[in-house]
Amino acid sequence: MNNQQREQDAPFSARETVPGQLGYRQLYPHRLLKIRQRLVRGITWMVAVGIVLVAVLLSTFWRSASPPVRISEATYNTQNAKVASQINSLLVKKVAQQQFSGSVLIASRGQVVLSKGYSMADWERQGPNTPDTRFYLGSTTKQFTAMAILILQERGKLHVRDSLCTYIASCPSAWKPVTIANVLTHTSGIPQLDDSILPTTTPQSWIAAFNGLSLVYAPGSEFSYCSVCYQILGYVVAQASGESYSAFLQQAIFDPLKMKDSGSGDASYTSVRNHAIGYAGWQVLDVDAGMTIDPRLSFLFGSGLVYSSAEDMYLWDQALSHHTLLSQRTLDEAFTPYVASQYAGSSYGYGWFIGHSPVAGHKLIWHDGKIPGFRSYIGRYPDDGVTIIIVSNLATLDEMVLAHELEQIVFAHR
Repeated sequence: MNNQQREQDAPFSARETVPGQLGYRQLYPHRLLKIRQRLVRGITWMVAVGIVLVAVLLSTFWRSASPPVRISEATYNTQNAKVASQINSLLVKKVAQQQFSGSVLIASRGQVVLSKGYSMADWERQGPNTPDTRFYLGSTTKQFTAMAILILQERGKLHVRDSLCTYIASCPSAWKPVTIANVLTHTSGIPQLDDSILPTTTPQSWIAAFNGLSLVYAPGSEFSYCSVCYQILGYVVAQASGESYSAFLQQAIFDPLKMKDSGSGDASYTSVRNHAIGYAGWQVLDVDAGMTIDPRLSFLFGSGLVYSSAEDMYLWDQALSHHTLLSQRTLDEAFTPYVASQYAGSSYGYGWFIGHSPVAGHKLIWHDGKIPGFRSYIGRYPDDGVTIIIVSNLATLDEMVLAHELEQIVFAHR
């Protein structure tokens, strides 16, 4: 019979401690010591486990609460130096192969990594391209026209949901269901006419050329890129602001941002020596470059005849990043993907394409431009804080291919 059984079988009185009788603790001091040692070890073990668990929980909390580890400034500057060197080498090589002429600016997190001109702005007078050389932007102009519309919206002069005809006297009847937003997103259904054959005697005669023409599709039902539609928006800017298109852009955008080498139209473009001559091929003058018209018709510049420099385009980029001209809420309208565009995987906002870079994992907001003698591109990678700007006076340049080459170099070092 074991001790426990014996203890249970004995009468209770036999298990009580009575005066003069040794108690259980006194009878078995060695057993008490062992129990105490086990108890102490158990408590010590539990305390140790508790400390480890608390340490793990605190470590997990601080890792989640603290910001991600960032590279040092020295490492970042070293990376930028490598990017600048590789891009410069690429562009010097392309100039030697007669494949590039213009200016390029690369910026990362508010720091200019490279800003440089390549080849000649004017071969006849041997004037080189610089970061401040003026170039026509082609369709990159559209983002400025869209900005003008949104500025007027914030000033209460119009709203993008308004009917287009609200701002056009003697509006073509087919345009009545079209909104300004439809025109901004290339979903208006207004046919793309050859603007070179449209009458330019007066603004009214230009608009009247669309009388009797049906919409190609119901407004908002599909996307069809329409350059002439942004000339119509230029007309709306003039009507709603009470100023010419060129004058409004100057006072509402270029002057506030100190974009001293930006504007629209031939007269101001050639007013300084640092403007580029457009070339159809290497040192082959493009006789169709530029456009001289009556100032009343400056709305025709709204689709492609704003000019700027690489440095000015960076001022524009920074104004967008810091919502200098518009509230963030209104600016977000410009960068909202409203409709799938002609490029696979990309959509169109207000004057911008929105999608992802060919380099996987990078959101890209961009636009390019092509007109006789000139090419342009601006790509903004908002999640990375990267901007790529290309302005060129060589019509044989494929600006999209070059942009992809540049972004590959940039992201290879990030």
